[in-house]
Amino acid sequence: MDIKDVRSFMECYETRSINKAARSLFITPQGLGKILDRLEHEMQVKLFERTKQGLVPTEAGVFFYEKGLKLLAETQELEQGLESIRKKNDIFKVGYSCGLIRMLPMKKIEQYQKFLGRTELVLEEGSNPDIKEKLINGQFDVALVIGRVAATGFIEQEIDSKSMCAVVSDGHKFFARESLSISDLKDEALISLNEKYQSYANLINSCEREGFYPDVRIKTMEAAMIYEFVREGLGIGIDVDIHNKEAISKDIKLIPIEDGISWNVYIAYEKSKEDDKKLQQFVKILISK
Repeated sequence: MDIKDVRSFMECYETRSINKAARSLFITPQGLGKILDRLEHEMQVKLFERTKQGLVPTEAGVFFYEKGLKLLAETQELEQGLESIRKKNDIFKVGYSCGLIRMLPMKKIEQYQKFLGRTELVLEEGSNPDIKEKLINGQFDVALVIGRVAATGFIEQEIDSKSMCAVVSDGHKFFARESLSISDLKDEALISLNEKYQSYANLINSCEREGFYPDVRIKTMEAAMIYEFVREGLGIGIDVDIHNKEAISKDIKLIPIEDGISWNVYIAYEKSKEDDKKLQQFVKILISK
C-alpha cells in the first residue's frame, strides 16, 4: 500500500467528491478514480459508494479513515525524525561560552569550514551554564566552556587557563601593587562584565567565599568598556588577561588577584564521538598554534 494512495483516499473522504479531491491533489478525476479502485482491490473491500450526490463512505471506509489518520501522523513523525537526523549529519554545531569568541579566530574558522566542505558550521554563543546544559543534552557536537562540564560520558581537554585580574588606573591606591587578594576588593566600586559571563559569576563566588558581596557598580557586555570606565575613574575593573591586552597603557595596569577563581577553558564533547573525523579535525585546528 502506497502512502500517497492513503493520502488520496483521505482527501476524498474529507471532501466527499472525486472532483474536489482531484483539484486539491493536482491530478485528474480519472487518475484519482484509478487510485481508489487500486486501494479497494488491494484491501478487498469497498471504501465508498459512488452516488450522484458524491462519495458516501462505507463502514470499511470509515474504519480505514480513522486508522489512516494515525498512519499519516506516524508517517509524518517518521519523516520528520529522519529529516532531523539527516540535517544533523549535515551540520557541525559548536557552542561557546560568552567571552570565548577570541578562542575561535576567524582564520581557524575559515580553515575548518574548508575541511567540512558542504557540511554547515554553526556557532552559538551563550552563558556558560546554558552552553554546558545544551552540550549535555546533545545539542552541540563540541563546546568551549569555562570550568568542567561535571557530567559523565564527556571528554574535557583544558586548552587555556587565565587568572582573575583587577584593572586599575594610575592614581589609584592599588596601582603600585604587583598582586591583590579578593579581600582587597571589599568596599571598592567594581566594574565587570554582566551576568552572562562566567567572569562575573567567578567574581561573586570568590567574594562570597571571603564573606562579603562585591559592590559591582557597572556591568557591561563589552570587555573593552571595562577599561574605558576605569580610565574615567569610575572604579576597579575585573577581567581576565585574555580580552584586552591592547587596552593596557601607561595609565592602566592589569594586576593578578591571587586567590580569585581561575578562568579555565575546556574543549568538551561526548566520549562516544571521539572517533568522529569532523570532531578530531576541529580539535586539531583549534589547539594548533
